[in-house]
Amino acid sequence: MTHPTEQRVREVALNELTSPTLASTTQFFGVHPLQLEGGQPRVHGVLTRGDLWEVYFKPETEPYFLVMLVESQGDRLTVRGCRAQARARVCLSITSKELSANDITAAVTLAPTEAWSKGDARTHPRQQHLGPYTFTRWSFCPDGDLPGRFEDKLTRLLDLTEPAAPRIRALIPSCMVSVVVGYWGYTQQMWGVGGTARDMARIAALGADLDIDLYASGPELID
Repeated sequence: MTHPTEQRVREVALNELTSPTLASTTQFFGVHPLQLEGGQPRVHGVLTRGDLWEVYFKPETEPYFLVMLVESQGDRLTVRGCRAQARARVCLSITSKELSANDITAAVTLAPTEAWSKGDARTHPRQQHLGPYTFTRWSFCPDGDLPGRFEDKLTRLLDLTEPAAPRIRALIPSCMVSVVVGYWGYTQQMWGVGGTARDMARIAALGADLDIDLYASGPELID
């Protein structure tokens, strides 16, 4: 059996957008103008789950993704449906009024994706009038806003932080440790947020709180 290339999967998904064969294509994509690249819908990512390929597109004015599901059956590729997928951001956040960002990095031995220290000047123009930061914030967010499910991103974050769990937990009470989740979903198709017992235990091993912020937006689906 020949395994299809990612490029071929992309072509099948783009062809379905141009000439829809499924009602769900019109239902989801008909109300969402998409971000374009080179005059055609931009593919933000392609993920695989066995014989199922997930092709990610992004609405022009909404934070979530629209996903085309393409199934591989031998040499044949078939579009099986469409759905919305929330944009999920999963981060380890460590804040402190005592330690600097460099102190936290040295203790944790992980490189942050974003950090500032107490006393640093604010970089955002709308916040500069507030003066220097009054606390340190250190964030580790390995998958950022890339396509992917919340559960997978949480597991990956914990895989990367588990070896450092004793060092992270030792920062308490000088620091507050949290797993912070931003979840931007489609109001017409919101999924639940869940996690495995193993991942919940690993959050506890970090000494971390769990903070989940949910957002919903978007137009009504076409009937």
